[in-house]
Amino acid sequence: MKSKPTCVGKAASMGRLAAVLCLVLLVGCVSTTNSRFANNANEEEALRKYTDLGLVYLQKGDTAEAMRPLKRALELGPKSPDVHAAFAMLFQLENDNQLAEKYFQNALKYSDGVNKTRIRNNYASFLFKAERLIDACEQLRLASQDAFYERRSTVYENLGVCYQRLGKNADALAAYERAVNIDDTRGRALLEASYLQFKNDNFVRSGEHHSSYQRMVRYRMVSSNAKSLWLGVKLARYKGDRNAEASYALKLRNLFPDSPENKSLLKGG
Repeated sequence: MKSKPTCVGKAASMGRLAAVLCLVLLVGCVSTTNSRFANNANEEEALRKYTDLGLVYLQKGDTAEAMRPLKRALELGPKSPDVHAAFAMLFQLENDNQLAEKYFQNALKYSDGVNKTRIRNNYASFLFKAERLIDACEQLRLASQDAFYERRSTVYENLGVCYQRLGKNADALAAYERAVNIDDTRGRALLEASYLQFKNDNFVRSGEHHSSYQRMVRYRMVSSNAKSLWLGVKLARYKGDRNAEASYALKLRNLFPDSPENKSLLKGG
């Protein structure tokens, strides 16, 4: 004969069910009380969970909901670089650049190592969007000095873009070349390095980068654009390859008829 479940068994089953529901409905369970994490874990774990929850809301663009867990996280970790970086993102979303910059600077002050490089890279993006190009380039230059940062090639590529926007083409080319040396699949770095090398009359190096870019096009890792096709025309003309020149020119005319590059070619440029 099967024995009937005891009250203890039922209670245990209900407890397990509640735990499962809490995991499934994390946001709902987490929002029940301000002391929810601190009561069940140490402060470091609570800090991480509050910060992560705030980031979840930020990813949804909900700054009001993000504010609650992030304020609690700040109470637990007033010198946590991740919390300050999260607040920087929050105020960015609210278009409060003054407060965003304050928290970016706090995050940098309290961080070190790879974490500092990641925050510096995000700060540079903020500065770039605010058209503070000199400041953005400086943050990217500092970030590029971290030899152990796993996204270093991206930092160099972004640094090249930043220098190029400032008209510092020699510095931009050096940054693009460094990005390509680290990762030869950096599409934008390859194309811009090809373009700048062409402008410097270094046609061989320009052609090497352009060939690498076209190989990525064939594998659909990047797409052809007006600049890459224009360069294709120019480099084919330099090599005396009439067929390649005509092919690139036709693609440029058909795909990007209103582009400055196509209009330049039509004028004989």
